[in-house]
Amino acid sequence: MDSGTAQIALLVIAGVVALALLLQALVLLGIFFGMRKAYETAQKEIDELRASALPFIQESREFINRVAPKIEATSVDVAAITHTLRLETAQLQSAANDLVQRARKQADRLDAMATSILDTADRAGSFMSSAVNKPVRQVSGVLASIKAVVETLRGPNHAPRARTNHGSGDPEMFV
Repeated sequence: MDSGTAQIALLVIAGVVALALLLQALVLLGIFFGMRKAYETAQKEIDELRASALPFIQESREFINRVAPKIEATSVDVAAITHTLRLETAQLQSAANDLVQRARKQADRLDAMATSILDTADRAGSFMSSAVNKPVRQVSGVLASIKAVVETLRGPNHAPRARTNHGSGDPEMFV
Protein backbone atom coordinates (compact mmCIF):
# COMPACT_ATOMS: atom_id res chain seq x y z
CA MET A 1 0.00 0.00 0.00
CA ASP A 2 1.11 3.31 -0.89
CA SER A 3 1.44 6.07 1.63
CA GLY A 4 -0.90 8.30 -0.40
CA THR A 5 -3.58 5.67 -0.43
CA ALA A 6 -3.14 5.07 3.23
CA GLN A 7 -3.55 8.74 3.90
CA ILE A 8 -6.70 8.92 1.78
CA ALA A 9 -8.10 5.89 3.62
CA LEU A 10 -7.32 7.58 6.92
CA LEU A 11 -8.95 10.80 5.72
CA VAL A 12 -12.06 8.89 4.57
CA ILE A 13 -12.25 7.11 7.91
CA ALA A 14 -11.78 10.41 9.76
CA GLY A 15 -14.51 11.96 7.58
CA VAL A 16 -16.90 9.09 8.24
CA VAL A 17 -16.19 9.32 12.00
CA ALA A 18 -16.70 13.11 11.89
CA LEU A 19 -19.93 12.62 9.95
CA ALA A 20 -21.08 9.99 12.57
CA LEU A 21 -20.22 12.40 15.37
CA LEU A 22 -22.12 15.20 13.63
CA LEU A 23 -25.10 12.90 13.11
CA GLN A 24 -24.92 11.81 16.77
CA ALA A 25 -24.79 15.46 17.87
CA LEU A 26 -27.86 16.24 15.74
CA VAL A 27 -29.77 13.25 17.25
CA LEU A 28 -28.78 14.33 20.75
CA LEU A 29 -29.86 17.88 19.95
CA GLY A 30 -33.23 16.54 18.72
CA ILE A 31 -33.61 14.46 21.90
CA PHE A 32 -32.75 17.57 23.94
CA PHE A 33 -35.40 19.69 22.22
CA GLY A 34 -37.98 16.86 22.53
CA MET A 35 -37.23 16.47 26.23
CA ARG A 36 -37.39 20.22 26.74
CA LYS A 37 -40.79 20.38 25.04
CA ALA A 38 -42.01 17.38 27.10
CA TYR A 39 -40.72 19.09 30.28
CA GLU A 40 -42.55 22.30 29.44
CA THR A 41 -45.75 20.39 28.68
CA ALA A 42 -45.45 18.40 31.92
CA GLN A 43 -44.75 21.62 33.83
CA LYS A 44 -47.90 23.20 32.38
CA GLU A 45 -49.95 20.12 33.29
CA ILE A 46 -48.56 20.14 36.83
CA ASP A 47 -49.30 23.85 37.19
CA GLU A 48 -52.87 23.29 35.98
CA LEU A 49 -53.25 20.36 38.38
CA ARG A 50 -51.91 22.48 41.21
CA ALA A 51 -54.25 25.30 40.31
CA SER A 52 -57.27 22.99 40.41
CA ALA A 53 -56.17 20.79 43.32
CA LEU A 54 -54.92 23.44 45.74
CA PRO A 55 -58.34 24.99 46.36
CA PHE A 56 -59.80 21.52 46.91
CA ILE A 57 -56.99 20.62 49.30
CA GLN A 58 -57.39 23.94 51.13
CA GLU A 59 -61.16 23.44 51.43
CA SER A 60 -60.61 19.89 52.66
CA ARG A 61 -58.22 21.12 55.35
CA GLU A 62 -60.69 23.78 56.45
CA PHE A 63 -63.50 21.22 56.49
CA ILE A 64 -61.44 18.79 58.56
CA ASN A 65 -60.46 21.58 60.95
CA ARG A 66 -64.13 22.53 61.37
CA VAL A 67 -65.47 18.99 61.69
CA ALA A 68 -62.72 17.36 63.77
CA PRO A 69 -63.92 18.78 67.13
CA LYS A 70 -67.50 17.78 66.33
CA ILE A 71 -66.39 14.26 65.44
CA GLU A 72 -64.44 14.00 68.67
CA ALA A 73 -67.44 15.25 70.68
CA THR A 74 -69.72 12.81 68.87
CA SER A 75 -67.39 9.89 69.55
CA VAL A 76 -67.28 10.86 73.25
CA ASP A 77 -71.10 11.03 73.30
CA VAL A 78 -71.40 7.66 71.56
CA ALA A 79 -69.00 6.14 74.09
CA ALA A 80 -71.07 7.57 76.96
CA ILE A 81 -74.30 6.28 75.42
CA THR A 82 -72.75 2.86 74.93
CA HIS A 83 -71.64 2.78 78.55
CA THR A 84 -75.09 3.85 79.74
CA LEU A 85 -76.75 1.23 77.52
CA ARG A 86 -74.50 -1.47 78.98
CA LEU A 87 -75.44 -0.43 82.50
CA GLU A 88 -79.14 -0.28 81.64
CA THR A 89 -78.96 -3.66 79.91
CA ALA A 90 -77.31 -5.18 82.97
CA GLN A 91 -80.02 -3.72 85.22
CA LEU A 92 -82.75 -4.91 82.87
CA GLN A 93 -81.22 -8.39 82.78
CA SER A 94 -81.08 -8.43 86.57
CA ALA A 95 -84.73 -7.35 86.83
CA ALA A 96 -85.77 -9.94 84.24
CA ASN A 97 -83.89 -12.67 86.13
CA ASP A 98 -85.58 -11.56 89.35
CA LEU A 99 -89.02 -11.67 87.70
CA VAL A 100 -88.35 -15.11 86.27
CA GLN A 101 -87.19 -16.36 89.65
CA ARG A 102 -90.32 -14.97 91.33
CA ALA A 103 -92.54 -16.45 88.63
CA ARG A 104 -90.91 -19.86 89.12
CA LYS A 105 -91.38 -19.60 92.86
CA GLN A 106 -95.06 -18.73 92.41
CA ALA A 107 -95.48 -21.54 89.86
CA ASP A 108 -93.93 -24.01 92.30
CA ARG A 109 -96.21 -22.69 95.03
CA LEU A 110 -99.29 -23.01 92.80
CA ASP A 111 -98.20 -26.52 91.82
CA ALA A 112 -97.87 -27.50 95.47
CA MET A 113 -101.30 -26.01 96.24
CA ALA A 114 -102.93 -27.77 93.28
CA THR A 115 -101.27 -31.06 94.23
CA SER A 116 -102.45 -30.66 97.83
CA ILE A 117 -106.02 -29.88 96.68
CA LEU A 118 -106.08 -32.84 94.31
CA ASP A 119 -104.64 -35.19 96.98
CA THR A 120 -107.26 -33.97 99.45
CA ALA A 121 -110.03 -34.48 96.87
CA ASP A 122 -108.74 -37.99 96.18
CA ARG A 123 -108.67 -38.85 99.88
CA ALA A 124 -112.16 -37.38 100.34
CA GLY A 125 -113.41 -39.42 97.37
CA SER A 126 -111.86 -42.58 98.75
CA PHE A 127 -113.35 -41.87 102.17
CA MET A 128 -116.78 -41.18 100.69
CA SER A 129 -116.58 -44.30 98.57
CA SER A 130 -115.68 -46.47 101.52
CA ALA A 131 -118.21 -44.68 103.77
CA VAL A 132 -121.04 -45.26 101.28
CA ASN A 133 -120.01 -48.64 99.85
CA LYS A 134 -119.36 -50.34 103.19
CA PRO A 135 -122.94 -49.89 104.57
CA VAL A 136 -124.40 -50.67 101.13
CA ARG A 137 -122.47 -53.92 101.02
CA GLN A 138 -123.53 -54.74 104.56
CA VAL A 139 -127.19 -54.05 103.74
CA SER A 140 -126.82 -56.06 100.54
CA GLY A 141 -125.34 -58.94 102.52
CA VAL A 142 -128.17 -58.79 105.08
CA LEU A 143 -130.77 -58.78 102.29
CA ALA A 144 -129.07 -61.73 100.59
CA SER A 145 -129.09 -63.67 103.81
CA ILE A 146 -132.79 -62.85 104.41
CA LYS A 147 -133.59 -63.97 100.87
CA ALA A 148 -131.72 -67.22 101.44
CA VAL A 149 -133.61 -67.85 104.68
CA VAL A 150 -136.94 -67.06 103.02
CA GLU A 151 -136.21 -69.41 100.12
CA THR A 152 -135.18 -72.12 102.49
CA LEU A 153 -138.37 -71.70 104.52
CA ARG A 154 -140.64 -71.70 101.47
CA GLY A 155 -140.11 -75.26 100.83
CA PRO A 156 -138.18 -78.08 99.28
CA ASN A 157 -140.16 -78.12 96.05
CA HIS A 158 -137.63 -75.95 94.34
CA ALA A 159 -134.44 -77.49 93.03
CA PRO A 160 -131.36 -76.30 94.83
CA ARG A 161 -129.65 -73.51 93.03
CA ALA A 162 -126.03 -73.56 92.16
CA ARG A 163 -124.06 -71.36 94.45
CA THR A 164 -122.56 -68.38 92.84
CA ASN A 165 -120.44 -65.87 94.56
CA HIS A 166 -121.75 -62.42 93.71
CA GLY A 167 -119.54 -60.69 96.23
CA SER A 168 -116.72 -58.41 95.29
CA GLY A 169 -114.19 -60.29 97.36
CA ASP A 170 -114.18 -57.59 100.00
CA PRO A 171 -113.23 -59.11 103.39
CA GLU A 172 -115.45 -56.59 105.19
CA MET A 173 -118.56 -58.00 103.53
CA PHE A 174 -120.32 -60.52 105.67
CA VAL A 175 -123.09 -62.94 104.88
